[in-house]
Amino acid sequence: MKKYIKALAAATLAFTGAVAMTACSEDKIYEVDINGVPMASDYEDAIEITVDQSTNTAYFTFNSPGVYPVWIIDGKSYTTSQSFSRYYRKAGDYTVEVKIGNANGISDGTLTKSFTINKTAMSGFGGFVFESEHNLWLGAERRVEFWYAPGWNQIADPEYTLNEESFSLTLPEATTDQWQAQAHVKTDICLAEGESFDGSFIFTANKDIKNITLKLHPDGDDDDGHSFFCNQKINLEAGTPITYWFSDLTAVVPMDNLVFTFDFGGNPEGIEISVENIVLKNHSYDDGTILPEISTTPEPDWVSVTSPENLWNGATITPSFWYAPGWNQIADPGFDMDGNSYTITLPEATFERWQCQVLLNTDIVITDPNVAYDFCCTIESNTALGAVMFKLVETDEGETKHDGNFYFADEAPVADGLSKFWRSTCLPAEGSAPHALSLVLDFGGNPAGVELTISNIILQVHHD
Repeated sequence: MKKYIKALAAATLAFTGAVAMTACSEDKIYEVDINGVPMASDYEDAIEITVDQSTNTAYFTFNSPGVYPVWIIDGKSYTTSQSFSRYYRKAGDYTVEVKIGNANGISDGTLTKSFTINKTAMSGFGGFVFESEHNLWLGAERRVEFWYAPGWNQIADPEYTLNEESFSLTLPEATTDQWQAQAHVKTDICLAEGESFDGSFIFTANKDIKNITLKLHPDGDDDDGHSFFCNQKINLEAGTPITYWFSDLTAVVPMDNLVFTFDFGGNPEGIEISVENIVLKNHSYDDGTILPEISTTPEPDWVSVTSPENLWNGATITPSFWYAPGWNQIADPGFDMDGNSYTITLPEATFERWQCQVLLNTDIVITDPNVAYDFCCTIESNTALGAVMFKLVETDEGETKHDGNFYFADEAPVADGLSKFWRSTCLPAEGSAPHALSLVLDFGGNPAGVELTISNIILQVHHD
């Protein structure tokens, strides 16, 4: 026998670990079994997970009348929505747990569902396909040798981890010069003379470090400039993944027992560095990767955030919001302003572009539409976001909308940690000088519980 029960809004539900959950709105009718809470195992087929591999976004759907899901991600209750999406930066196999609830309570049983993200995504190009059968790194024999010598005096080898997934190490002592912190990953990979190859590596560090050296060369021969692929310098900002890649490079000599040489000379003490998603493949194999366009626009020389040349410095900022999951507007997101730093909290998930708009309206006046500007900002987020909209646009005047007169309107991913967004040589789209400017940020498609900070905003006149 079953009967209908009307659930009260904000009803507190019992949950493992005394986690408080919020029930559905009070006009929701649940068909509840009078005998008690539902059995999770009865709803196996009600859960659907699909992945858009082009955007690294997983879509979660629950479809069964009279009950609701409690989605649990990374061991924490995440949402009770019937459907939501979540962005995953790293390739891998993932699981989500689901409990089933009704007005009587939440199931003791838990369903576990698995899904796969095929490719690591970046705030930029993420490299070639790591899992490809043509990736020579996979299945290769690997061992590492160090020469770690602060002040040119060799000390004990650093702690490290080396496997198919990544190479990571911790350098407890600082060094001051190139080649004082060498790691040589030796392999049994052999590359034929005259053939061309592609490669990619994702570097991440917990502290800033400049001039990391990467060389690929035959064992015993790393001095001849013709025998190695690259002698690349790589700069890292703390917490920001960077992809180094090359394509269609020809081996001009036989490259037997290939060595991946990394040098972190000049490192700060206590730095932790990881190199993941290592790919090396013959260029003749197409793994479907679309290479990024190589920009011919160099990054500008930025004035300081507090410089008088930074138009944003000293501007009056008036925030406004349009926060509408499912196109139904709700309370404004959390917002805190501290000088040139703006912290935004998004408690509810949204699912489409323009459902989560945050506008930083300024009193910055542009007098000459023929003057080009550069813009940059730093974003720190507690979770990765697939495609944030950044739009620097003329501010609306009452009923008069100016959304067509913008300096840029670009989507860009945001990493879990620190990211940077910048655009150079920007002119107004409609060719008229804006009476005032607004920075429009749209986080549409965000998961619940996002907290991020936009800071270090610089708007400067472009100089060649």
